Amino acid sequence: MIEDILYYIGQFLGIAAVVLGFVTFQLKTPKRILACQSTCALVFALHYLLIGAPGAAALNLLAAFNDILYFFRAKRGSHSLFEPIFYITMITVTSILTWEAWYTVILMCGLYAAAIGLSLSNPQTTRKVMLIKAPLCLAYNALVLSVGGVIYEAAVLASAIIGLIRNRQKSLDTPKEL
Repeated sequence: MIEDILYYIGQFLGIAAVVLGFVTFQLKTPKRILACQSTCALVFALHYLLIGAPGAAALNLLAAFNDILYFFRAKRGSHSLFEPIFYITMITVTSILTWEAWYTVILMCGLYAAAIGLSLSNPQTTRKVMLIKAPLCLAYNALVLSVGGVIYEAAVLASAIIGLIRNRQKSLDTPKEL
């Protein structure tokens, strides 16, 4: 009985995290984006813990830390390889320590793609990388029955596709100088 209640509270928190994720994309200042994105990751961490996906919970705690790391990286204008390599290493260690099942590998690969995509400075390239990350994380979320995770990753995938098309169209419409 208590487990069922916690499971449904967890699913509710997943939906709340999705709302926070959508709000993040509407904010304008890096400080507010960081705060909202970190909060989103923390709420997702609690969500995953309550629905019985401790690996994803730990990885979302790591994601909140990573958001802060990338904020300071952008603030100082760094393009060092240290941060993405460090984050990928931490994804690997955390995934091994919180191993759930074979589908943990799917989540790991999605997060590796995200780490690489976030380290790139070209928004179109980052969107292309999200075409790898989002389906992998969406599959993981479907397997652990995370309603919020599925909705969130579907939105990330749709947003990446729309962004690629919209920005490709803009570059086609812009006359090139000879």
